[in-house]
Amino acid sequence: MTRFTKALCFIGLTIAMFMGTLDTTIVNITIPKIMTDLNGSLANTSWVMTIYTLAMSVFMITASKIADRFGRKKIMLLGLLLFGGFSAACMTATSLSMLITFRFLQGLGGAIITPIVLPMGIEVFGKEKINRVASVVGAVTALAAAGGPPIGGIILQVASWRWIFGINVPLAILAFVLIAVCAKESYDESLAGGIDFPGLVFLTTALGGVTFGLLEGRQYGWTSLLILTSLIGGVLALIAFIATEKRVKNPLLELDLFREKTLSASSIVYFMTGFALVAPSLILNYFLQNVLGDSPLHAALIIIPVSLTIMIAMPLGTKLLDKTGAIPVTLAGMLLMAASLFLLSLIKTETATALIVVLLVINGFGFGFASVSMVASVRYLPKNKSGIGSGIVNAARQIGTCLGIAILVTVLDTNIDTAKTQIHHAGDQIIAAKTLSPHVKTVAHQQLAAVFAGSSTPTKHQQKKMRQTISEAAKVKTNLPKPAAGSDLRKLYDASAG
Repeated sequence: MTRFTKALCFIGLTIAMFMGTLDTTIVNITIPKIMTDLNGSLANTSWVMTIYTLAMSVFMITASKIADRFGRKKIMLLGLLLFGGFSAACMTATSLSMLITFRFLQGLGGAIITPIVLPMGIEVFGKEKINRVASVVGAVTALAAAGGPPIGGIILQVASWRWIFGINVPLAILAFVLIAVCAKESYDESLAGGIDFPGLVFLTTALGGVTFGLLEGRQYGWTSLLILTSLIGGVLALIAFIATEKRVKNPLLELDLFREKTLSASSIVYFMTGFALVAPSLILNYFLQNVLGDSPLHAALIIIPVSLTIMIAMPLGTKLLDKTGAIPVTLAGMLLMAASLFLLSLIKTETATALIVVLLVINGFGFGFASVSMVASVRYLPKNKSGIGSGIVNAARQIGTCLGIAILVTVLDTNIDTAKTQIHHAGDQIIAAKTLSPHVKTVAHQQLAAVFAGSSTPTKHQQKKMRQTISEAAKVKTNLPKPAAGSDLRKLYDASAG
């Protein structure tokens, strides 16, 4: 394979990784518009986002194993067909149920393509180039995961939400052609026999149950029968899976791989970065648009430094890894992420945008340094085990994202509900204590109630409307209260009335 052919092949692989990862977060920003166009509730429409993450989490390890056994190139091409085809189908969806179904099948394609990219890249360039290959793949993964909301915001500014899915189609075609023409087939030669179907069923049930429980616990209630059954059933299936894998001849997941401490540690780090990713991609984006009233484009421009910084930090982190080892670089990345997220939790409506951007840049460096765990995860594995190793680490990140959504969004919802109740009550007390005409008080109470009625209008815009409406009500001169008896104002009032 010539250098040019290798480059073309790797471009196709990185496009595949970028698409599959991007779609885990790019759709989040479109939920309000999809709700309106397809007449869905927030709870139902959120499944457009949830179902993709669910499919990715559940099928990623299984897809890695099938690709190792039957050929990574042919399984990759199948995944690209699924992903690109159902991206096009999502564009044409005319109902919410249709869109959710297509998103699940698109997620199945994403679960196939993303874990195969790294082992195919290693096959192209050889094990001696593993650091460079894993560095680029890790950077693309981190860039796509963090860049979803900004890219989505830019697309929404110039086109319909349907083009969030439409951009995947030409990219999938390009990746398919490049990989079909340039890549060579590769396998895990140590595998033989058929697929471990009992293990497949138990692992799918375990990941599906736990992931569904984490994602939907907020919606159905953490103590509801559905969620408890899902979580407990998932844990029991995981126990059954481990017991099965210890006995079968050709296990779906070789548990001995976890004896490699680097793989185990990298999986934990990637799990934590997946969790932390929710903060800038969802929570901060909510603050910018729903509290400050920023447009999707403006919010995107504020958040995009995370993605740009990752592009710098990941290659730099890989070079540092060669000199210092994985532990110092990864630890520095985690500390930078923790510090930046803590400081971001302190921002207020009057916080300068420049300060938010600086904190996001720090977060991007932390994310990039921590993501070198992708390099470390396969560095000490045999070449033929890089596929399943990649699948494990990527699945860990997806599950971390699910847990992040479950916990952080639940905390956000609880804080918002508590704050609304407290502010509404305090506002009613202030209005009641003021010397205002009954008409103005009535209008003020009505406007205050409207602000907390669950409107999707940003808070700053609601406050402006409230001030304008109360100001108009204050101009009404009928039914005004009389000033206190004996006061100078009462004398003027009586004189004017006489």
